[in-house]
Amino acid sequence: MIQIQEFDPTKDSPALQKAIDGAVFHPGAWRLADFITTEEDAIGNPPKVVAVISDDRGPIAFTRYTKVLRICCVWNDEADYSRNAKAIIFGVKDAVNRARASGFSEIIIQSSNPKLANFLENVLKMKKSDGEFVYYV
Repeated sequence: MIQIQEFDPTKDSPALQKAIDGAVFHPGAWRLADFITTEEDAIGNPPKVVAVISDDRGPIAFTRYTKVLRICCVWNDEADYSRNAKAIIFGVKDAVNRARASGFSEIIIQSSNPKLANFLENVLKMKKSDGEFVYYV
């Protein structure tokens, strides 16, 4: 039977570290600190919410839940690059303020447009991840 329990850093960290060390799908993508709220993390941030999904044989998955602000947008004039760039800068700044005030940890913008993708990555320094661009607040 599947069970979901709150992650206990003292009890569950060794199994989580073993899973991280053996990761094949995303090697090197995770660290134990990604799942544990440190004293430094706790300053001005909500604690990380982590669960262990297990069965009679032990842990199956370690799941971290995050509050993410996902931005969707429709442009009035897609060809007006100058105005759109300014709007993106002001809009993301506003989104960062809103995200921080609400305890969000990330802002995500999804785009398949090469020019927008380039702007998000090179101008706003957002991290590209599977067609999404992430800004950590």
